[in-house]
Amino acid sequence: MIYLDRPWHIVHHVQKVKIRWYEIETRDHTTRFKKKIKLEISTLSTFQTIYLTLGVIVHIPILYLVWYSSHKNKHSLEPICIQSIIQGKELCRPLCQYGQFSLYGMHQCRPWLTCDDLQQVEKITRIGRGLVKEVYVARWKDFVVAYSQLTSPHYQADFQQGIQVLKHFHGHQRIVQLIGFCDNIMITEFHSLGEATKFNKHLETFPEVNSIFRRFQFCIDYVEILSKLHSTSDDKAYVMCDTNSLDKVFTQYLLSEDMRLVLNDVDSVAMTTKVSGKWRGIKCGNRELDGEFVAPEQRWSRITDFNDSEMQTYDEKTDIWKVPSVCNYFLGNSLQATNLQMRLLDIHMACKHVNLSRRPTALHILWTYRNLLKQLQDQDLFVKEV
Repeated sequence: MIYLDRPWHIVHHVQKVKIRWYEIETRDHTTRFKKKIKLEISTLSTFQTIYLTLGVIVHIPILYLVWYSSHKNKHSLEPICIQSIIQGKELCRPLCQYGQFSLYGMHQCRPWLTCDDLQQVEKITRIGRGLVKEVYVARWKDFVVAYSQLTSPHYQADFQQGIQVLKHFHGHQRIVQLIGFCDNIMITEFHSLGEATKFNKHLETFPEVNSIFRRFQFCIDYVEILSKLHSTSDDKAYVMCDTNSLDKVFTQYLLSEDMRLVLNDVDSVAMTTKVSGKWRGIKCGNRELDGEFVAPEQRWSRITDFNDSEMQTYDEKTDIWKVPSVCNYFLGNSLQATNLQMRLLDIHMACKHVNLSRRPTALHILWTYRNLLKQLQDQDLFVKEV
């Protein structure tokens, strides 16, 4: 391997007498983007070696700077666009950096709203209330937003954790966008189709998108979100704790205007951390959980009365146990759904392994789902809507 930031590597390798292919890797530590360029090295004289080395040292950094500038400008201007089934047209907004937001119809990003900015936010009507927060439809300037406020000081830690989680996953299109916050108030992007509990109703309202492809896309969205939660790069993984029943799972998600799944409620997301190379487990609350939907390791398995202090800890693989139930519900009961469920049987059986360490990762399930989707499209077994 030859690194552009270590030109002496090039000097060493060009002195090889055999014809070889080497990879030159350009590395930018800010974006963590890697681009590989191939360089062919042949038998060279001493003069040719020096000449080539100087050429590589001088020209490649210049070419890289030109490429990086164009790459950065391209992505800073690249919009996020969706096809709204409500408005029947394409909606776009800018792609924003950390600490900024944009809404569909905006032409530029702006910083997260602060306490002073919240004076411009007008609450309209309450649309939901839970243990941790109550949620209102609100208006900021010409845009409709979601306004959440803490219900009780007892749940302040959960509320603040929700803000931190949304900040951490900023920019992921399948996780609700943070718009601003102040003390115990949080502003997020509003999704007019509401909770995913209504997905069957919306599919009936918009029959043009009611297909097995769209239903399978919900499965893909779901495991993509889990993959993002589980696969952080800083020795942390997040577990969806407030999902102890199938109905409860769907209350944690919203539907975007292009009928895609968006994670919304992250107040009860628990974080596992890696300590000395080993993952430190978590427990989702201190009450007893039961039922076939929750993973075996989350249930009290002794014949004695439940004792939380003796309850074992677990990790993100509890989310994996629930994937087949969630996906099968999304797919429905049609003949196409049954055929697709049969194709998914192997990966879904693996998700239900009693030994949590033997269950696949969310990333592996995502790869399996996407690969199957491509096979079905290639075989024209179902057609994607345009």
